[in-house]
Amino acid sequence: MDKLDALDEFARFGENRFEAISIITSSPDNQGDVYIVTQDVFCHVLQRVIDGEIDIDELELWANVLESRQDIDESAVEGAIFALSNNEQMGELSKSTLKKLLELTLG
Repeated sequence: MDKLDALDEFARFGENRFEAISIITSSPDNQGDVYIVTQDVFCHVLQRVIDGEIDIDELELWANVLESRQDIDESAVEGAIFALSNNEQMGELSKSTLKKLLELTLG
């Protein structure tokens, strides 16, 4: 798995995300490779949390990583990522708030 594959695996919350994290953390985030988080990828992860496939507590860390990495472009869903990574300001995360966020993101 190369760095872009690892970024994709992490962003999609894939089965091999822990291997991906190892690769990502051992690579500088300013090498020029940039992974773009699409609205589809973001919405799919949110839906998986709503469906109970992903623990809601893991979502904030995921969003913080997406927001902080220079090699991840999350501008397509920047407001939603901000909301997830700053739940002190935005309120407690729940399936209900995630459903609203998903609806807002889909437009």
